[in-house]
This record gives sequence, C-alpha cells and structure tokens, in this order.
Amino acid sequence: MDSLHKILRYTLALSGIVLLVPWLRHSTAVSARVDRAPMTTATSKPPMAPPESAVITLSIAREAASLNSPDHTVSDDLSTLDLMISCYRLHNDGNPVGANEQITATLRGHNPKHLAYLPQKGAFIDGNGRLIDRWGTPYFFHALSGDHMDIRSAGPDRVLWTKDDLVHHPGD
Repeated sequence: MDSLHKILRYTLALSGIVLLVPWLRHSTAVSARVDRAPMTTATSKPPMAPPESAVITLSIAREAASLNSPDHTVSDDLSTLDLMISCYRLHNDGNPVGANEQITATLRGHNPKHLAYLPQKGAFIDGNGRLIDRWGTPYFFHALSGDHMDIRSAGPDRVLWTKDDLVHHPGD
C-alpha cells in the first residue's frame, strides 16, 4: 500500500508539471523580453522578492504540506523533499543553491519564475526560515552536482553526522 501511495503522489506531482510546462515556456519567453529592458538609473535597487500573491503555488506544495505529519514516515518526508527539488530542477535547469535558508526561500517562491514548491508556512519551517525534520532539526542539503542532491535529517538524536541520521540519495 505504501508503494501505491508513493506512485500516486509522484503521478499527481508529474501531472501538475505536465500542465504547467506550456505556461512556463510562455512565461519564460515573456520574462526574457522584459529582462532585456535597459536600466534607467545607476542607483536602481535590486529586485525585491515577490509578494505572496504574485507567487504561483504548484500542486506539489499541497503534498509538501504533509511534511512532518504523524501519518507519514521520515522516509516519506525525504522523498517529498526530493520530489520538490526535482520539480524545481526541471523548471530551472539545476538544483536550488545555498544553505538551508536560501533553499527554503527558493522553494517557497523566491526564485526567478516565482513558483512555490513549498507552502509559505507549516510545521516544517522553523523561525529562521529553514526546512526542519520532524525532530525540529534543520535538514542538511548537499549538492552532489547540478542535478543530484543528498538530503540529510539528523534523526532522533538531533545531531548531524551520527549513526541515526537518515539520508536520501538521489534515485533512492
């Protein structure tokens, strides 16, 4: 039953992606034309993050809302995170980059296409804007390449790099 649940989750997420791809192509073409506009002054401020109303929330974000829920396992959480990062990679030609806070912000819609792969709020984000595991410890993200990322939970002892850590490797 657990395998069927995972297959259904991936199918739902992929169907959302398939429906979104034509829109993204149009959106990217429009933003490329806008991005070529010349700067009017040398003192222009860098662009601010979009307001929540300007962020497009993807169907994968609904699945991400289940992170750390009691009816899911740690393995489910890690698989969901991997799916979110895979969707981001598909839309943006690479992994989100930076420390946990930057990756979390990127997945919440602070990215060039303003796509949210993660809900803005939930028990899976701490007060510092980091993705946390079910024990309240920030995840550790390690990019192995532009299209592979390990995701590590510190596990029940809440200490990274010990025997009880749970690690999701790409393709697991």
